[in-house]
Amino acid sequence: MNKDYKITREKFFDLQERNAILKTSEDGANADKAKGRMTWPIRYMLVHLALNSGLRVSEIAKLKIQDVKLSIKPPYIFVRNGKRGKPREVYIDWELTKHLKEFILQKKNWNQSTEPEAPLFSGQGGRHSTTTALYISFKQAVRKAALRDDLTIHSARHGYATLLYYKTKDLRAVQKQLGHSSLNMTSLYADIMPEENGEIANKILDN
Repeated sequence: MNKDYKITREKFFDLQERNAILKTSEDGANADKAKGRMTWPIRYMLVHLALNSGLRVSEIAKLKIQDVKLSIKPPYIFVRNGKRGKPREVYIDWELTKHLKEFILQKKNWNQSTEPEAPLFSGQGGRHSTTTALYISFKQAVRKAALRDDLTIHSARHGYATLLYYKTKDLRAVQKQLGHSSLNMTSLYADIMPEENGEIANKILDN
């Protein structure tokens, strides 16, 4: 890791931006479902998964149906080949679990395979979507939500890590979820979130 590398404000989604892109994507998905279209339901699933799992785009692109362990408690996503080929288990929240279950059922209505070996995100010919296709799709959601243009799908990973540390104050948990080989990278997320800075600034007014 570059010792000068930092997770700065422009590299992650804040809470307001998270809510905005999720709302925009959900609204788009509902509108497309009413018209029998697939574009925004798939994009909404991508946005929700990226924001609430912290997976790298390359890891999302490689996911198979059998890697999404939704009937196991607690539910998790099995990453077969993370960075440097390392596998890991990424535990997921109940809302994302519910959404994934609905999405997999919806794939059947689109005549997409839901066999264990089938890709979670299907591209042309039923093959795995490419990382480029996923990157572009996520970017379109960013623009539709009228957010900063420097936000990308990798910003979702940074945002997840920052929020997870903010909620848990547990660097080890963040390290395991993100698949970092050491705590050095994970520790970059230990800086206080902008929302918390405001809370600290106002503590001077507390009696």
